[in-house]
Amino acid sequence: MNKIKLITVSRDFGTDADEIVERVAKKVNGEIINKQKILNQLKEKNINVEELIKKEKELIFQRKDKEFIENYKEYIKKGITEIIKEKDSILFLLGRGGQFLFKDEDHAFHLNIFAPLEFRIKYLAQKYLLPEEKAFEIIREKDFEREIFYNVMFGNNWKNPYLYNLAIDRSAFTPSEIEDMILRIVEKKEVPKILFEQIPLPTKPNFANKSEEEFAKILSFYQIKWEYEPRTFPLEWDSEGNIIESFTPDFYLPDFDLYIELTLQKPRVMSEKLKKIKKLKELYPNVKIKLFYGKEYEKLLAKFGIKEIR
Repeated sequence: MNKIKLITVSRDFGTDADEIVERVAKKVNGEIINKQKILNQLKEKNINVEELIKKEKELIFQRKDKEFIENYKEYIKKGITEIIKEKDSILFLLGRGGQFLFKDEDHAFHLNIFAPLEFRIKYLAQKYLLPEEKAFEIIREKDFEREIFYNVMFGNNWKNPYLYNLAIDRSAFTPSEIEDMILRIVEKKEVPKILFEQIPLPTKPNFANKSEEEFAKILSFYQIKWEYEPRTFPLEWDSEGNIIESFTPDFYLPDFDLYIELTLQKPRVMSEKLKKIKKLKELYPNVKIKLFYGKEYEKLLAKFGIKEIR
């Protein structure tokens, strides 16, 4: 373990995460590094900040200016590294892709504070006295902009659980409880190693294979309710009324009324599964089911750094 010098803070738009972190920083005599502070530092170095801001806004159109992207990342990382060397206090970096820029640094602890959409809508509506419909529109717009920013700038999904040492659901804890969690991290003064395998599951069924378990962890990370093999659908009966063919999808997502079937199987076996799904749709037209094929599913897992789990 190494001494914590930097805590990167990623957070969903529509939460009070910034205020929580700012209170923690005051308690430990730490320093908040936000977008404005970074821009001020760059101005002092005679860097054209207005051009940087203009280029960043253009990212929404997914215009990849490789030179700008590399310079932007270098400016931020170098600037924060300089501050770390100058100060003994802990730095709290709000956003700016800190979880990517410092992912290989032993002195950095990566924190993600997220919340369900319903919580964020109510929070934003109450804070700014907005209609909930308007709050939803703003959140959707900001989430889209953030997703584009990280995809273009870092080529990755910022919600990837592998990026963080700790992820906290804001809706499950009070601000003071979250402050206490962060304070305990600061008091430890060292960066623990948290493995993806340690993400808790609400239940631990007997999964048929490792890929199903990893998928359940991804769903749990995003606070998506799931059930494992909750229903078997009869597909064919004999003359005595006995079921001779059936199909049991791997997952059911109750909030979406959607069944999920995962497969990394060979084409021959895949063909049999496709026939069963076709029968299911014919017999149960109101049932929604999504099949993740081998390559499609492997791409999904790869986004989370999961490989070779067959």
